[in-house]
Amino acid sequence: MLGLRLGGSQLGRALLPATPAEVRFTGRLDGDMSDPTGADPAVAARRRSIVDRPWTWLHQVHGTEVIVVDGPGGGAGHAADAAVTTAPGTALAILCADCAPVALASPEGVIGAAHAGWRGLLAGVIEAAVASMRRLGATEVAAALGPCIHPECYAFAGPELDSLAGRLGPSVRARRRDGSPALDLPAGVRAALRRSGAELVVDAGVCTACSAAHWSWRARAERERQAMVVWRP
Repeated sequence: MLGLRLGGSQLGRALLPATPAEVRFTGRLDGDMSDPTGADPAVAARRRSIVDRPWTWLHQVHGTEVIVVDGPGGGAGHAADAAVTTAPGTALAILCADCAPVALASPEGVIGAAHAGWRGLLAGVIEAAVASMRRLGATEVAAALGPCIHPECYAFAGPELDSLAGRLGPSVRARRRDGSPALDLPAGVRAALRRSGAELVVDAGVCTACSAAHWSWRARAERERQAMVVWRP
């Protein structure tokens, strides 16, 4: 059984003791981690303050493409929604302001990162990431879910919700505070992980729309992004 214990402050850092991997979730106080060009020195400095090595960040498109990273910083800026690697010294990053950032790791040293909004969940991005890890030699896969929007703040209905429930089960159906239909994004992540045979071992339990410490596109139309970074020492 893989385990995950929390360290650092405010769920900011997680250690995966059964795997050679660590995870960090940033927030508003760490600064905006988004940089579409990959050339902003201020963003680069913020990223170094979190994990001082090249980041593999993705041009996230709400799809299922998974890139295999062969070394530190490899594939940075690639259009994809997940990355996996066995290379030491790598740091895989997901940037979010409501979507779910998911870190993945195995005892064999395979690590992964996935960006899961509702479109990615419906398309199967988490399952694709875990399958790519298994092709690299992963057996057991542990997952950590970072801050993301929660159902009390996520109005969602219609055929898209029906499709998600049909694919992932009824647990994704929820209600907002006012009783209107909602999507339970964390429940969708848990269901997708179960489908892939992976184990969710920690959930940060933070709603980005509710939290003053995080940015949210849906709640406040904020363009800044927090990061989830998973790396091998």
